[in-house]
Amino acid sequence: MTLTKKIAHQSTYGYIIALVLISVLPINGKDSFINKTYFTASEIRLDYLLHSILLIPWMLLRILYEKTDLRIFFQWLAIGVLLAIAVELIQYILPYRTYNIIDLMANIIGVFIGLLLWAVIAIASTRS
Repeated sequence: MTLTKKIAHQSTYGYIIALVLISVLPINGKDSFINKTYFTASEIRLDYLLHSILLIPWMLLRILYEKTDLRIFFQWLAIGVLLAIAVELIQYILPYRTYNIIDLMANIIGVFIGLLLWAVIAIASTRS
């Protein structure tokens, strides 16, 4: 295994572990500051924004791997969406966490924002 591939694997596993820990630790309950903070211009809860930001890196991690064909790309995207769903299912099961369908949508939006960023980086790297 090359050093680049080893770093890619370690980064991916570390990200997934961090995501699971954030999902299971009792850091954000129904009455927390994050759930009660809104952006006044758009009335979007800070919680929803953080859910999206949390899943953006998933697609960007794919850049660390050497080869990406279309089949692998769509597999990575599908795993990202499943990861977004799993985060909310974990929170649904835990009694001290709260499940919210909008959180699930924010997670999936984060994956697709990561997809757009990945595409921009891929296009920019092929042009140079």
